[in-house]
Parts: sequence; structure tokens; C-alpha cells
Amino acid sequence: MSSYDFSKTKRLTKISLLIATAFILSWIEFMVNIPMVIPGIKLGLANIVILFTLCTCSKSDAFYVLVGRLLLNALLFGNISSLLYSACGGLLSFGVMCVAMKVLQLKTTPSSILGGISHNIGQLIVACFMMKTSAVWVYLPYLIIGGTLAGMFNGMMVKKISVLKIFSGE
Repeated sequence: MSSYDFSKTKRLTKISLLIATAFILSWIEFMVNIPMVIPGIKLGLANIVILFTLCTCSKSDAFYVLVGRLLLNALLFGNISSLLYSACGGLLSFGVMCVAMKVLQLKTTPSSILGGISHNIGQLIVACFMMKTSAVWVYLPYLIIGGTLAGMFNGMMVKKISVLKIFSGE
């Protein structure tokens, strides 16, 4: 009789729970529309889960959580256009946070700030192509401020959550 390797099942279960958590946070943010001074600025609560996964698991696990969340959000809340904006912002943010943490050896909150800013830049790139104008870049200073504040908040939340040692019993 062969023994079953539970590590793959455990990893799949963990990734699934993280995707579900990120999706729920996205849903909450979608349903509770917090009015902002500048249109389009959000806290990006689901990014807490992506950053947490990047800090506590692996880059590939965090990537799977990001892609899973993007696809679920697009299917339930959006359309192809919203998927393009979210995917470009999310993938650029993910790449920047990976480089910030692994190559530059930055801590969680500075990496999250860079991720927040790069997410907004990724979305401006899509807007520039979709609207066929570079005029959207006038929002960049405001989006840098918004990305910095959201990144600070999300980075601090990940530091607080990481203290709980959620996945330490592996």
C-alpha cells in the first residue's frame, strides 16, 4: 500500500483559503463604497492577502492567489475591461513587491507602498491605451499619494496579521 503525500493537498487547501479570503475582502470593498476625494482610489484590501502570502508562503503561492482573486472578481463583479485594469495593476504591483522584498531586501511596509504605487501606475498604463490619450497621467501625483497611503495601511495590517503566525503549524 502506498502512502499519500498530504503536502500537495495542504498547499492547495491553503492557497484556496487565501484566494477565498482575498475575494471576500474584494467583495466587502466593492459593496461598501467608501467615498474618496479622488475617483478610483481604494484601499485594496485584497492586497493584504497577496502581501501576506508573499511574506509567509512562496512567490508562486502568492501569484496563484493573485490570479485566482483577479479571475473571481472579473467573473462576479466586472467585465473584460475591469479585468485588464486589475490584472495590469495587480501583476505590476506583484512584480515590484517581489523585487522589493527579495532583491532589495525591503521590509513589508515599504514593499507594500511600492506595490500600491505601482498598482496605480499599471492601471494608468491601461487607461492610457484604452482611452488613447496620455492625459490620464495628470492623475499620477494623486494616485502616488493614494498608493502610498493604501500601501502603508496594507503593510501595517500584514505585519499585525503575521504576528498571529497563522501558517506556522505546518
